[in-house]
Amino acid sequence: MRINVYSQELTSEVGTVEKKSNTGLVYSAVQIMLHSSPMLHHPPQDDDRSAVTFWLPKSTERREELAGAFEEMARRVRDARPETGLD
Repeated sequence: MRINVYSQELTSEVGTVEKKSNTGLVYSAVQIMLHSSPMLHHPPQDDDRSAVTFWLPKSTERREELAGAFEEMARRVRDARPETGLD
């Protein structure tokens, strides 16, 4: 699967999510929020904004691998050609 998120949709807002399953396990995720219309979000407590959500693995080792991948992505963002992309 490939997911494309265009630069115009990106925000700097990140968050964490926790969901308790019907088995009692709690799953954690990190997400980056995307731009979306404010008309979609009323009442304010109904946060159904668009986001890219990464559900976290259980083990410390796999979490470190994921954190490393995010750090590598950040490095590549900083090293990318300055004239690419749109604002």
